[in-house]
Amino acid sequence: MSKIVYDEGDHFCVCTKEAGESSTQVHQAWQVQRKEQASLIYPLDTDISGLCMLAKTAAKRELRNAYGSNLFAFEFALWAYVENVLPEQWDCDLSIAWNAHKHRAFPSKWKGKKAHTQFKVEQRYGHYYRLRATAHYLRPQQIQLHAHYGHLEVLGNTCFSPKDHYVYLSYLKPNFKKSSDEKPLSSGLHIYLQHVRFDFCGQHYHFSSSYPKDWMVLEKYLTRYLQ
Repeated sequence: MSKIVYDEGDHFCVCTKEAGESSTQVHQAWQVQRKEQASLIYPLDTDISGLCMLAKTAAKRELRNAYGSNLFAFEFALWAYVENVLPEQWDCDLSIAWNAHKHRAFPSKWKGKKAHTQFKVEQRYGHYYRLRATAHYLRPQQIQLHAHYGHLEVLGNTCFSPKDHYVYLSYLKPNFKKSSDEKPLSSGLHIYLQHVRFDFCGQHYHFSSSYPKDWMVLEKYLTRYLQ
């Protein structure tokens, strides 16, 4: 967990949510450590890992207002499989609605709420791309949905794609035989909230988190065999 950045009776903190860890678990762990009541300012989608913010009382109310007014900037890192060559940068303005019965987002011009994501290619390894996605007022499953309709098969995105496109060493290394119990070089949904920026009480805050360890392993092998 990162440091407390605002602590004058009413405070908030930023911590890192691990892959497979729910926002509720992060909330409970923070309460145990701090022994205080707090609320999540922006709960991440269950499958997304990365930075997460919790806050108390007055700070909570102020930050919720800021979050709902586009003053936050969220920057995600993601890995995707792509059949065709991508442009260096593009925007997606696809409006998003929510199906409560299926518990998933869907695109809708008439029922959806405005949503904007900017995608940027950072590195290409054959058909695999490391990208950055930036958004402000996040909708549920926004990054997954916008990526899917931008023809990005995000690794591990089983919600919007029937394929997981995980990378196995046997796919990359010549004469390396795939075994029945071979595990992918990295697993889980490959979307990670790495940077959060916002202004609060006259100060500018910028929080960052390093890549998950298995992502670094993945990039090491992609660099070795596909570049």
